Amino acid sequence: MRENVRFRGKQIPPWLASLLLLCGMWAFSMPCAAANVEFAFSVGGGVNAYYLPAMADFIYTSDGFDYEWSGDGWLYSGAYYGPWLPLPVTMVVPPALLYGPPPPVFAFRPYFLWWRARVAPWYRRYHPGWWLRHHFYLAHYRIWRTRVIPLYRNRPFYRGRIRPVLRPLGGRIRIIRRVGPPTVRKIIVRRPSRQIIVVHHHPLRQRVIARRER
Repeated sequence: MRENVRFRGKQIPPWLASLLLLCGMWAFSMPCAAANVEFAFSVGGGVNAYYLPAMADFIYTSDGFDYEWSGDGWLYSGAYYGPWLPLPVTMVVPPALLYGPPPPVFAFRPYFLWWRARVAPWYRRYHPGWWLRHHFYLAHYRIWRTRVIPLYRNRPFYRGRIRPVLRPLGGRIRIIRRVGPPTVRKIIVRRPSRQIIVVHHHPLRQRVIARRER
């Protein structure tokens, strides 16, 4: 009994206390993190979209990997909350994500607001045809839900005339531009003209010079 009392009376080392605290925080944070992930919709091709309320962001899951849109490009991770890494060159992006984040063709208002703020400027640059057809309806979610969402109903993976602008390997952005003939620019250097001095001689003197030359 005395030994047990002495052991209980000893103080716990600081490093052990901090280790136990970290383990407890990790154990309680994992279920909360998993609980704060909400399923949003299915894009197609086995890609699902999830909403993270704690980060106010969307991620896409396919074949055990998560993809996040950041800095006009894709990042990948093996968990909802990262760590997020840039895509290696040998990693294949799911075909549904080759066009950037899918348009908000699903009746889910948080995705519409997020897409309009984060992705719409990128679509305006890299999908000008799609932007010309639909950007008028982005003013309000009610208008978008009435005019655009019915066009994509029952065909969520429908892209129309959108062309992929991301490389199949690595997911890096490839800017598509029309290649015209090379422009040749000539550099013109203007030099001052030489001054020609004309000396007029008297007729009699010219005769004398002519006789001397003979």
